[in-house]
Amino acid sequence: MTIEQALITPQKFQDFWESFKGEPQQVSAVWILFEHLKQADPGLLAETAEWIEKFRERPPAPVDYPNNWDGVKAAAQACGAKFPELVAAQWSLESAHGTAVSGRNNFFGIKGSGSSHVTQEEVNGQMVTITAGFIDFLTLKDCVAYLVSRWYCDFKGYQGVNHCANAEAAAYDLKRQGYATDSAYPEKLIRIMKEHA
Repeated sequence: MTIEQALITPQKFQDFWESFKGEPQQVSAVWILFEHLKQADPGLLAETAEWIEKFRERPPAPVDYPNNWDGVKAAAQACGAKFPELVAAQWSLESAHGTAVSGRNNFFGIKGSGSSHVTQEEVNGQMVTITAGFIDFLTLKDCVAYLVSRWYCDFKGYQGVNHCANAEAAAYDLKRQGYATDSAYPEKLIRIMKEHA
């Protein structure tokens, strides 16, 4: 076996750093690597070394869409929604046109681990007040992508509403599939879509 064949891959090298927890043997290994780098090429340890400067770069800002009807429609289309106007109607209804999020960048009231809020839901025809956890998202697009991947596209044995013939049928299918507890949810979405047609 040649030295080249014995070398670890860049991915395995990265894995070393991701598992670093400051344990004594890990710290010793870093010092060993430091000494080898210093002997092989001291320039690799200079403050201006290419890899050090790259490591310290700020990551690019996440790509996002405007928090408005057209922005949500564009994000929904980019994420694979067959009916981006329906996604925009959900955004409008669930977040008061993007002004009332339930979690960070959560424009659809998507429940899960994250921010905790008091909210009202319809249960057996009655409005009840509950405290629920809502997922926090990095961007509006991340929130739209989550919604589309789980409710519009097929997901874990569930047939997404992209299979529907039109946006109105998809609105009723969202309700039928259990997306919302509001008994008038489909009609509200259809009304909003007509207002923006």
